[in-house]
Amino acid sequence: MRPRYRRGPLVAYLYRVDRAKPVRPMTAGKRAALAKAMRARRTCPACATDAGYVIPTSLGMCVPCAYPAAAPCAA
Repeated sequence: MRPRYRRGPLVAYLYRVDRAKPVRPMTAGKRAALAKAMRARRTCPACATDAGYVIPTSLGMCVPCAYPAAAPCAA
């Protein structure tokens, strides 16, 4: 760690793992909300079909809709 001249030293608070509380189990509502969000990430806005993969944000739509000359769209 390099020295800090104008401010105090960097501090990293380390916590004891044996005293940590366990993660709360996922509720049915939270599981349903997560499934709905993941389904929305896979749904193409252009053809409204489930692409089977997460739609790239760079394209904003599934690959067949983004490049129609390469492959026909599923719609």
